[in-house]
Amino acid sequence: MKPIRPAVLQAVAELDLHARRNITSLLAGNYRTPHRGSGMQFKEFRHYEPGDDIRHMSWAVTARTGRATIKLYEEERELDILVLVDTSGSSLFGSKKARKIEMYQDLLALIGLASIKSGDNPGLLLFNSKPGTYFPPRRTREQVMVSLVELERQKLQGNKSDLRPALQFAHAVLKNRALIFIVSDFLLPSFKEELSLITRKHEVVLLHCYDDFEEGKMDEGVYEVCDPETGDFFLIDGNSAQTRLTLLEHQKDLRGQLRAQARACGSDFLSLNLQEDYLRNVVRYFNLRGLSKG
Repeated sequence: MKPIRPAVLQAVAELDLHARRNITSLLAGNYRTPHRGSGMQFKEFRHYEPGDDIRHMSWAVTARTGRATIKLYEEERELDILVLVDTSGSSLFGSKKARKIEMYQDLLALIGLASIKSGDNPGLLLFNSKPGTYFPPRRTREQVMVSLVELERQKLQGNKSDLRPALQFAHAVLKNRALIFIVSDFLLPSFKEELSLITRKHEVVLLHCYDDFEEGKMDEGVYEVCDPETGDFFLIDGNSAQTRLTLLEHQKDLRGQLRAQARACGSDFLSLNLQEDYLRNVVRYFNLRGLSKG
């Protein structure tokens, strides 16, 4: 396995993953919910109300104030985090030094290690035209390392992409509410129905990854490009302003459709450029997301 880049480890130190919703599971972690019971952390006192558990009565406060008073606790809860990673042929594309698949690896490492740091449970689901390797959410660093090795060993050439079966699979296997990341260029069929279904229970973030070339940002010249999903070759005229404009408009339309679909389904959307500091952009996004959570 290739070593994790220092830039990824730096981003892990700065990234604090947040769930917008009240996420619950069975164990203890960093996501708290009010709980009348033997919780992990005392929250406050409150006057007794009919139906309260008298085992949590504060007799000292009751005696001092003359009013029956109970203790309220917050029980800490772990968060299951599942990363869906696109392993179709288009992940091999990259116009300069890096390819999308290397970006996907960085993002998987970032989310996985940040999850461990937060005391949460990272899991992995690889997909192309159908669901592939699945590692259920589990809080160990080894889980992240094994996930990265599994992603690195995937055969990508010739694979087509369809997110719908992967979302159906995730919906079936995830028992606790989870925070789901989908890492892809989203060059695939519409998945609005499946996304709408899974967001009824889980929180979803679409991480849309693209290359400068797909926006028409290229040096002048004629390029022979291979479609890694079909193996077909075709020519792109980088000298043509119309060609550049067509590519730019196509990418803008794709982003607009994804953003609108995410909003309609109650999901979050972040577009990441392979040629930019995408790790910093993820950290910045989640810092702002945490502030907006209040």
